[in-house]
Amino acid sequence: MRSIAPKCVQLDAVSRVFALTGARARCLPCVFNGHQSSVEALRVGLPWEPGVAITPLAEPRRQAFLEELIADAVAKGARVVNVGGGERRGNLLVPAVVYPVDASMRLWHEEQFGPVVPVAPLKDVAATARRAAASGWSGQQAAVFTTDPSGAEAGPLLDGLATVVGRVNVNAPCQRSPDTLPFSGRRSSAMGTMSVTEALRAFSVETVVAFPEASAATAAAVKGIEAASNFLAPV
Repeated sequence: MRSIAPKCVQLDAVSRVFALTGARARCLPCVFNGHQSSVEALRVGLPWEPGVAITPLAEPRRQAFLEELIADAVAKGARVVNVGGGERRGNLLVPAVVYPVDASMRLWHEEQFGPVVPVAPLKDVAATARRAAASGWSGQQAAVFTTDPSGAEAGPLLDGLATVVGRVNVNAPCQRSPDTLPFSGRRSSAMGTMSVTEALRAFSVETVVAFPEASAATAAAVKGIEAASNFLAPV
């Protein structure tokens, strides 16, 4: 079967996974056999216990909210595909991979901010980009997975996601950037840009040094000033 790229789109690492139905024979087994088994292998426990990857949720009401999202999806035709997914243990919630998720479900529209992974099949790249731009999807990052060297489908998808998230990863999972890169939020998920560079700019008062570029004598003088000035020295 022909594989259509991008094969899948991953938002926020565990926020949403969108799989293109044209590539379903390759993409969905990748998502379920790989991601599902990886989720099932995650150890749930307390932060100080060795090997623990999933720890208690910080907000006391978050568990009930996540259970509501899962129950709503299941009632409308989705299912939890990983063993033990959604099981509650006090403030702990076992990660749940939920499939198939569609626009009738709360998981499609609401940011769960917890260990619930909705998987939604979509028909084509254009539909994915339109959904992202027109809906209330929000988040910090997205990941696009593709093997198409032309970028014909992934390019428009990136364009759509660029207005929804602050970082788009290509063939790499969502992850932390070096502090030198900007970290931005979109829509209801966050607002503004944060990085070392942005922080320095926010706490700085800018000064402009201007000179007539057409004057050779002035240009030579400015060159000398740049060499002798600490203010104009490269950072």
